[in-house]
Amino acid sequence: MPERVQAKLRQMADEAAGARYDQPDLAWQHYREKRLGGERVDAARLYETARRHMADMPRYSTRRGRVELPEATLSWGGHRAAGSTLGSWEALGPGNIGGRTRAFVIRPDRPAVMWAGGVSGGIWKSGNRGRSWRPVGDQLANLAVNVLRLDPRDPDVLYAGTGEGYFREAVRGTALPLRGGGIFRSEDGGATWQQLPGTDNRRFHYVNDLVVSRHDSQRIYAATRQGLFRTGDGGESWKRILNPKVKGGCLDLVERTDRRRHDYLLASCGTLAPGAVYRNIAAEADGAWEKVLAEPGMARASLAVAPSQQSTVYALAASSVPGPSGLYEQALHAVYRSDRGGAAGSWRATVRNTDADKVSTLLLSNPINAALVECQFDTVNRFFAMGWYVNVIAVDPDDPERVWAGGVDIFRSDDGGESWRPASYWWTEESNRNYAHADQHALVFDPRDSSRLYLLGDGGVFRTDDARAALSNSANAICTPGGNALTWRSLNNGYGVTQFYHGSVFPDGTSYIAGAQDNGTVRGRLGAGINGWVEIFGGDGGYSAIDPTNPSTIYASVQGGRVQRSNNGGITFQQVTNGLFDLGGGGNFTARPDNYLFITPFIMDPNEPSRLWIGGRRLFRTDNGANQWSPASARLAETGKVSALAVAPGDSDRVLAGTTEGDVFRTDIATLADGDTAWEGSRPRTGWVSWLAFDPKDPDVVYATYARFGGQHVWKSDD
Repeated sequence: MPERVQAKLRQMADEAAGARYDQPDLAWQHYREKRLGGERVDAARLYETARRHMADMPRYSTRRGRVELPEATLSWGGHRAAGSTLGSWEALGPGNIGGRTRAFVIRPDRPAVMWAGGVSGGIWKSGNRGRSWRPVGDQLANLAVNVLRLDPRDPDVLYAGTGEGYFREAVRGTALPLRGGGIFRSEDGGATWQQLPGTDNRRFHYVNDLVVSRHDSQRIYAATRQGLFRTGDGGESWKRILNPKVKGGCLDLVERTDRRRHDYLLASCGTLAPGAVYRNIAAEADGAWEKVLAEPGMARASLAVAPSQQSTVYALAASSVPGPSGLYEQALHAVYRSDRGGAAGSWRATVRNTDADKVSTLLLSNPINAALVECQFDTVNRFFAMGWYVNVIAVDPDDPERVWAGGVDIFRSDDGGESWRPASYWWTEESNRNYAHADQHALVFDPRDSSRLYLLGDGGVFRTDDARAALSNSANAICTPGGNALTWRSLNNGYGVTQFYHGSVFPDGTSYIAGAQDNGTVRGRLGAGINGWVEIFGGDGGYSAIDPTNPSTIYASVQGGRVQRSNNGGITFQQVTNGLFDLGGGGNFTARPDNYLFITPFIMDPNEPSRLWIGGRRLFRTDNGANQWSPASARLAETGKVSALAVAPGDSDRVLAGTTEGDVFRTDIATLADGDTAWEGSRPRTGWVSWLAFDPKDPDVVYATYARFGGQHVWKSDD
């Protein structure tokens, strides 16, 4: 078995033991604490206000000695955006790493043209079926794009719904979902955007789905956390037409397109609680919505209409109860089918979680985890249910019996939903022809070629050009990737939605490494281009450092202060934390994780690269390249953790440490400091110190920046 596959299986075992490869829940807690603290403020609204002010602000160019226009020029993948004379910037990438993508549309008259929306990365456009992408709509006030739709009558008109309304905060415990800012419209293929004025309110903070009427482009339907809304004037005003009064509001919305006069819609509402499917065969009128599918134990459901036989409708439903052996809560409840347009009483379950065919019950689970015993990879199976989060179903445009369903992996049924087989494998090597990244959110067929299918998920955009190719009939197909004739390939070619924490540049300036949320520590090179980045260490990547006297020595880190060192340029790493967790750390990472920030800052002494500093509730120093760390301060304060560090160029004894509470601590005996050394502190303001810097020509001059909203953000000290 290849080492990469073994590593992924070890990763699954670690996850079961509580040590995740990446921790999106803690990442969002870190984000919230840094920007908001305990304040109850509307961050999205403040960002919108800041962007409006920024757009009107002139900038002073010290190079030219004059005031310039606001915006700079940006070049991404050879595409140059319009800007000012501030100078030009070339994006370095990565364009090949990907990121969570729920939104995707294809221009029906020119299917090489398509748009994708990153949940935290804005809108991207390709004119060549994904061979390259460029950003459009970067000036949107909110980049949390969750859904994209084209006007059926005018493919130059594009709608973007913002806000990821799938209750990540309820499941992950983050109290910080990706809040949106309403619905936006572009009338020029995405070049410029305007917010629909009637959506600038809390009802549209989480737009889960949209339908633009084929009969009247001024009529738009929006499924949000607050229910289902309709506008008849292009978004100026909205009326709530369905209020299911369930957790999650309405999440999925599909339309029958074979009706000449009326808007025939089905809506799925409710998640992490009892859910239901509703129908209205003339939704443009004010008639009541009929609840057509609701069973005890049924939670979030996704919907699909068979394009070639639109009386056939499918629903993929998660379970709100534990189910068989207590393993299926938020995993599969059932797949349903109606052959009478979704009418009440016409739905039947083609598959339930009680069925004997285990593979068919794993549509909304992590399938390989649930089959470790059958695959002889472990002695115990582990069920991870994801139906609240990854839940999508689609039907072949030419065959109502061929159905696709997605959770962690993708499955396909060739018999109308009666049985299912795996069509992708997240855990195999990326070079395997059956590999596609985990966690699926959308399936979109090419409007001119139904054998071409696009897959959208946490890994960005993938495509198969042989969607009807054979799947393995082997009894252990779930265990053996590579047996399917159906193949996938990544379309993350200049698709730049990676989220970075910190980065470092090699001494020659042609290579760089950076730590990214959910994507580890990645390395890029100028010669490799934006699509030539590679992951060199896993986890949630954090701070990094490179020895300028020996660039083969690289330091990286993952969540919770776990520093790693490579002596061979990033080929292999070893953990170097001896001494870090002996004082105030409980002796290991899991006993006292609260002593360090999720993304822990560390810094290399610019005067002596074998000396590094790191901080939590106290400071630690190593003088031997992280072979051993020693305490270098007493506990800094009753509350707060180190959030920023700086060493004075030319004076290793002068070190600064900022904290999450706003304190800036200093010492002039840093190389001699030990666990009893008290550092002198001051507090310019309360809040999170995000960065510290010495003037390279005068170590008495120091700058500090603060991250939280409110108050002054840049401070200077002359002493």
